[in-house]
Amino acid sequence: MTIWQHVPFENEAAIGEWARMRNIPYRIIRCWENEPLEADDLLIVLGGSMSAYDDLDFIQNEIEFLRRRICEGGKTFGICLGAQLIASAMGAPVYSSQTREAGWHDIEISAHPLTLNLAPKMSVFHWHGDTFDLPEGTLRIASNDAFKNQAFATPDGRIIATQFHFETTQESMNGLLNADSAYLDFDSPFIDNADTIRAEAYHIPSANKALFDLLDWWNKV
Repeated sequence: MTIWQHVPFENEAAIGEWARMRNIPYRIIRCWENEPLEADDLLIVLGGSMSAYDDLDFIQNEIEFLRRRICEGGKTFGICLGAQLIASAMGAPVYSSQTREAGWHDIEISAHPLTLNLAPKMSVFHWHGDTFDLPEGTLRIASNDAFKNQAFATPDGRIIATQFHFETTQESMNGLLNADSAYLDFDSPFIDNADTIRAEAYHIPSANKALFDLLDWWNKV
């Protein structure tokens, strides 16, 4: 498995635990350092503080790589920025929503083979402001009042994109809050303060379990 990382303070978090429990070796490519892009059978594209529409060489290189990989049927899972990069690679517009969502908020799950083991409603961690239109040929699999398109997947489940963070752990949440707390300084009804976010970290186990169930299904596709 290959993981593309975009900033030092957003790492693989619980994805690493899942991989170790399943004896799946993985390597990390530090995209912001312009390390050469590669991908194994499984590719996970993490979040970051930049946008899919930014004029950055490594962002444009990722989109082109993803465009080719998706056309070839490669299994790809994008989170936050990673989801937006996948949407862009599939030809969908990616743009600022003019709002932000940050904190532990509910999402509603839609029917898909990927989501059979997931609760119809669950609380997951959010930290995003950009959004996207659904790429052609994909299905919306999660939404909420803040962002209609919280997640999508192809019908076969080989491509998955989530705006939210199933993978958040206590350590990764604290790292994000310490490194990027200024993100919370924005007028939005969908932003919680840092104290509230930390107090609601009890959602981490259920969110991680949902991630593991989804990754298990994806790995077997």
